[in-house]
Amino acid sequence: MGLPASLKWLPVTIAVASAAVRLHGGAPTIEAGPLVHGFPLTLEPGWRTEAAGPLLWSETTPSLEGWGLNPFVSFRHEVGVERTQVEALYPLVSYDRYGGQYRWQILELLSWSGGPSVDGGDTDRFTVFPFYFRQDSTDPAKRYRALLPLYGTLRGRLFRDEIRFVAMPVWVQTRKRDVVTDNYLFPFFHRRHGGAEGWQLWPIYGTETRVPLTRTNAITDLPEVVPGHGKRFLLWPFGLTETTGIGTPNATTNRAVLPLFALRRSPELDNTTLFWPFLTHTVSRGEMRYEEWGAPWPFVGWADGDKVSRRLWPLWGRASNTNLTSDFLLWPAYTHKLLRTENLEREQTRSFFYLWSDVSERNRQTGQEYRRRSLWPLAYHWKDRAGREHFQVLALAEGAFPHNEGIARSWTPVWSVYRAEANPKAGTSSRSVLWNLWRRDVTPTGTRTGFLFGMVKTEKTKDGTRWNWFWAGPETPQAKAGPK
Repeated sequence: MGLPASLKWLPVTIAVASAAVRLHGGAPTIEAGPLVHGFPLTLEPGWRTEAAGPLLWSETTPSLEGWGLNPFVSFRHEVGVERTQVEALYPLVSYDRYGGQYRWQILELLSWSGGPSVDGGDTDRFTVFPFYFRQDSTDPAKRYRALLPLYGTLRGRLFRDEIRFVAMPVWVQTRKRDVVTDNYLFPFFHRRHGGAEGWQLWPIYGTETRVPLTRTNAITDLPEVVPGHGKRFLLWPFGLTETTGIGTPNATTNRAVLPLFALRRSPELDNTTLFWPFLTHTVSRGEMRYEEWGAPWPFVGWADGDKVSRRLWPLWGRASNTNLTSDFLLWPAYTHKLLRTENLEREQTRSFFYLWSDVSERNRQTGQEYRRRSLWPLAYHWKDRAGREHFQVLALAEGAFPHNEGIARSWTPVWSVYRAEANPKAGTSSRSVLWNLWRRDVTPTGTRTGFLFGMVKTEKTKDGTRWNWFWAGPETPQAKAGPK
């Protein structure tokens, strides 16, 4: 059983409905913003038309077509890769189809997904999270049903290869790779077998061991070590002891009786904590060699060696190593990080998390730079490595979610009262105030400006300037005066 038939046809219905509301995507026949305004795209070849202020739009480029009624619904189809996206009150509802794969979701609580799987066969999933899970497949081994808390089986879900349960939490069995865990009255008692052996009566006592083994890597066909471990707790989380990385050069032992002490010992790093968090001491002998103290951690700290730091949190702090430098002053009022590698330089400055943010990335070999700045909720600016720029006034979410296409498509046009874009390589730029109440577009062939529902328009070319008043025909071009 896959996606309900009514929902499967919904994208087609939306596409058909779009034909009735789609705005013209061709020559600039209407320039009456914010009622209706058509204009060429600035950052890439294409055409966009906007109507009813920021609400209705359509856009066409060589590779995609889209339309929307912001912020209620948007439709986008990428022709070259056959991908279709539909969003309604993003992120409330979304639909994404890529080739034969599809996915519907409503607040990530109700979802349908399916299509051909990477290892063969077709699958269809339906989820009412966290109560009901279902997957149908042409491969019987991939089919499952689960109705929490009564009975069911899940495969490849919730970070486990397989989950089986009856009257959860009475009995739950999980499998991750070669380790099987039988839980009784989860999470209080479990027995673990397979790749690891152990049991626990939480929080009183628990033990687990895994013997290191050698296996062949499926990708490189070379032998690799699967580390072993031994773990034990008594009155969790107060008494803990474990050894990890058994069979590797950096086997690590941890011992803790909290809050009295915690010890970590390994060939590469030793850490000692006494009366946590009042005193911590770390000695690193790995790739980075340093000695660090905290008294009490994390408020007062200092380190010397490959890592150098001084900290009096939240008043002031500074730390540096071979590639990274970080500072803060009256945290979180001011934080700064600078990363330098052979090819990359990345600098980030923030004030109160996303109130002010400035991020730049520069390729040290080519000199190409990407920069992004935001002042919430007033302004947002970015410039990519090709030199293209975007700036807007009023940006309620872009600073915190700079690469979110759904926000850029459904919400940015609604609240950005001023937009400016530039593409130096193409010789194009544009500016818009109050959803095209005033708009100017610059192209290599000239400049077009419209104001107040198109009552005043100008077009400037090499032949001169044409004026259009109150929707009347254009006046004769006013040629530039040449030398006498």
